[in-house]
Amino acid sequence: MRAHHDTRSRAGLELGLSLLACVSLAGCLTNTPDPELGGVYACVEDVDCPGTQACLQKVCEAVELPVLQILNPESEEKYPFGSANTDILNVSGANLILRSQSASNDPVPGEGYLVVFVDEVEVAVIDTGDISAGIQANINIPDTPGAHRIRVQARLNDGTDYDNETAHARRIVWVDDGREHVALRKPWPGDVFGLESQVIEAEVVTLGGIEIGPPETMREHVHVYYDAPFPGCLIMNPMCEVGYNGVVPSDEDAFGPVLLPASAAGMVSLTAVVAKFDHTTYEDDMGERVFSAPIMILRSDAQ
Repeated sequence: MRAHHDTRSRAGLELGLSLLACVSLAGCLTNTPDPELGGVYACVEDVDCPGTQACLQKVCEAVELPVLQILNPESEEKYPFGSANTDILNVSGANLILRSQSASNDPVPGEGYLVVFVDEVEVAVIDTGDISAGIQANINIPDTPGAHRIRVQARLNDGTDYDNETAHARRIVWVDDGREHVALRKPWPGDVFGLESQVIEAEVVTLGGIEIGPPETMREHVHVYYDAPFPGCLIMNPMCEVGYNGVVPSDEDAFGPVLLPASAAGMVSLTAVVAKFDHTTYEDDMGERVFSAPIMILRSDAQ
């Protein structure tokens, strides 16, 4: 529970007492929520909130929530393998006053700081500057061939994440060793999905000469495997190759449906494997399969 719960409780109590006092006055009682009163109404989505209020951590707040975008590096930027790849992360945004935790650890909506992750490892904290003018931080890209993920997340000063969709920005970049690579852009490591069976959207990116398209285009496409890291599953179970849970792309755009089976709570893996148009496994010029490092997603009944 956020630290300003007491403030919200007092506001709710005052609202309740004022409504109680109104009962004796004709026409005073109303069921219409006050669009100016933040921190009172419960919500799941923005549409549950009165007026222009926004849903933050299941409570309606009378502020605009943070919006972030990464300006540099560019999406799918390529860095040479074998080099010390240091770059300047440039982030801009709106609706967030940067404030360090040393200055305050109160979770005030509209205030907070940014946390920078590379491959889901925290590498920097940004808590000063004008986010609307753009702010910068140095980052190092690991010298490992293939995809690397950059994520910037807005946090309240109590250390909890802003959970609105625009409060994070994401980029995939490559370390290019001249070979072909594939990665899942969507979902992202750590994304949360319910326990029930469901179909989700997946998006992939590739590096090298692979031309991705729907199978009917006679081009390569991608099979997505659920909790069966490739190619190790082939050793244990030769049927693993045909046990994929989705094809990306399966139609004329970059997205494809992937089936998540009903599951117990916990972390599970998704792996992208390049396939030929006839659904047999693609091999590169060196006769090796092209597959992603698995990403881990969370299955949970608390979303």
